[in-house]
Amino acid sequence: MKDTRLKLLKTSARIFAHKGYTGTSVRDIVNAAHVNVSAIAYYFGGKRELFFETIHYLLKNHRKRVWGKDNPLFTAEQLSHYTYKQALELLHHIFDQLLDNGLSRKNLSMERIFTQVELESAGMRKMLLEYMAPFHDTPYKLLSLMTGLPEKSPELLCVAHSIFGQIMLSETHRLAIEHRLGITKNYSPTLQATIKKTVWAHTVAILNLYKKGSKLK
Repeated sequence: MKDTRLKLLKTSARIFAHKGYTGTSVRDIVNAAHVNVSAIAYYFGGKRELFFETIHYLLKNHRKRVWGKDNPLFTAEQLSHYTYKQALELLHHIFDQLLDNGLSRKNLSMERIFTQVELESAGMRKMLLEYMAPFHDTPYKLLSLMTGLPEKSPELLCVAHSIFGQIMLSETHRLAIEHRLGITKNYSPTLQATIKKTVWAHTVAILNLYKKGSKLK
């Protein structure tokens, strides 16, 4: 039974990424997974529930790759006991893992699902962003402590997405880099190291602008 459920999640991730939510039917998924149509109702209830379970499945795998565990991410209380140096090391770790995932295309299905939702429906986009919100809490808390900016302030959000926007490496930016450099397969270790070094240098420069307001020692 678990194998059937997992097969449906993997199949739906691929098809939702290719055809979007509205363009995908339950029949598309069960046919590709080679299971009975009743399996959707049995395991998930319906198409909408399957969609969000698919997002959860992709996010859970993403979090495991970044943090190496299934445990909840750090709380504000835990982070408040960090020194500035420890917080910087944690942030550097997060960046390395995110870049590894992005450059290796491990998040491709999730990126394409988000792109499809953006084009399809404002209502679906809102639901998806609300569902994603808890996964953003740790980076926001961490950057708030490092900069002294209120967690929900417009400036903190601009700082956070200026920093993290560098490293998510959306498919469009990957394609542009690949085209300009004539890359047809994987990024070389040298190029990956150059990207990581550049991203981190920019990040430290941004954080240094706000370091005086840090709430960490």
